[in-house]
Amino acid sequence: MTRMPAPIDGPNADAFSACNDLAAAKNANLYRAAMRLGPERQRFFLAAYASMRVIDDIVDDGFLELTDHERDYAREDTLIAIDHWQQQIQAAKIDADNPHPESGPLSQQVFDALRLTLGRSDLEVDPWVDLADALRRDVAEDPMDEWDDFIAYCEGATAAPASIFVYLLSARFDNEIGYTSPLTNPPLYHARDMAIFCYVVHILRDLPDDIKGPDRLVTIPAEILIAADITLGEIRNAIGQKKYDELDRLGTILLERAWEHFETGQARSAELLAILDAEETDTLSRLFAVYIELASAMMDNGYAAFLKDRDTIIAQTANNSLPG
Repeated sequence: MTRMPAPIDGPNADAFSACNDLAAAKNANLYRAAMRLGPERQRFFLAAYASMRVIDDIVDDGFLELTDHERDYAREDTLIAIDHWQQQIQAAKIDADNPHPESGPLSQQVFDALRLTLGRSDLEVDPWVDLADALRRDVAEDPMDEWDDFIAYCEGATAAPASIFVYLLSARFDNEIGYTSPLTNPPLYHARDMAIFCYVVHILRDLPDDIKGPDRLVTIPAEILIAADITLGEIRNAIGQKKYDELDRLGTILLERAWEHFETGQARSAELLAILDAEETDTLSRLFAVYIELASAMMDNGYAAFLKDRDTIIAQTANNSLPG
């Protein structure tokens, strides 16, 4: 059953409405999936995802879009912003006062929403800390030479948010004690490999958009580019001239790596089924199905064929599994 987003009302309505504005702006698939949960878990998702969106936007849409000179000038302040953000997360977890009420990065509304959800849960702050570490690597502009570098980055940048979603799928809410989960393994255990699979598919799906920006915004390790015998400049030219056949080998290599994580991810996701009800299982399956269908479309006739019909395929796969 597909739920409409729960009405946001009550004494903290403004805080969660502010989170909804941030969370709904990007990553429609995860947002749609989360809106199938009950109202208490929806609010936790909104607070958690909005809090991550804030700092991710500061780095991706702010710092990384700057010129070389501007980034050199802004690097220290951006790292301080990440530190302050992490301090706000840790304060929200222990129901403490906002340590940076004026300077942020979290607004008081988002901080309050997180304090009312994360602060009333048995979820640790590890996903936020892992994201902060990944963003510090972005700001330091550490090279992503090998596949292992990419995986280390993924554990913070994509597996960490996914682990919160896994937690919320399994969590139960009680007015007296808040949110608790019966998971015996950390949520990251169940989320990591499927998140990596989905992220690789996401990179291939969005490559025509991402390649329009600076090279540093394209998260494909040098090892993969060398194996595909292609450079980012050649990718940019191939997409600009619609010579998609030149990208088939790159797509094949990345999809092979993605499917390796898919197999492990499926096995670890299956372990969740013992504690999820039918609707929660359906929600998880629908979220994965979007990316599985995209990957299949890329493999069936090749990545080049996918790129030629990209917009139609993206719309169909999302609406088939997670109709808006």
